[in-house]
Amino acid sequence: MNEVTQRTDIKEFLQTLIDSKKLPTHIKSVEDAFTIAQMGKELGFPTMQSFHYIIPVQGKLTLSAKAIGALLRRGKVQFTTVEDGVWVYRDGAALEIPKLETEAKPYDRRTTIIFNRDGVDERVSYTWKEAEAQGLTIKDNWKRLAREMLWARCLAKGANRIGADLLLGLYTTDEMADAFNIREDLVERDEDGHIKAIAE
Repeated sequence: MNEVTQRTDIKEFLQTLIDSKKLPTHIKSVEDAFTIAQMGKELGFPTMQSFHYIIPVQGKLTLSAKAIGALLRRGKVQFTTVEDGVWVYRDGAALEIPKLETEAKPYDRRTTIIFNRDGVDERVSYTWKEAEAQGLTIKDNWKRLAREMLWARCLAKGANRIGADLLLGLYTTDEMADAFNIREDLVERDEDGHIKAIAE
């Protein structure tokens, strides 16, 4: 098969997928589909998986939280959540359930994940106060799904520290959506609150 025929077949295949209306809403053209498929190929994802794992935000390709988890596992990076949105108190206590209203109030929330690659541990935490400082906590998804949002940010932070080479320099979709201040009504989220598509 010559190169021109192969290119035509790929274009027709991608157009068929787009016409099926089964792809995420961020894939609007053959060019979008081709670019995402190519990046997915470099990352080691099958084509269809790439369409769900790689999401463009303002023209920049980004990785979903699920994609980052998959890349870390493939790269033999183990990660364990040791604190999942715990309530942090000034006395050092970190509790799964906040104390009663009559007792001391928590001053922060924290998620901590321990990453291990080639026998080296990296303990990474992400806190509500960090999210607050970045202006994230005023967003509806942070109010409704605080625990999930903390975990996704903690995962991304740790992934960049211990496995940046596995991510090929791509940021997470949530990070880029926040950086570009994408309106929440344009964002489609999965059951865990992570972005799965953005209608631009």
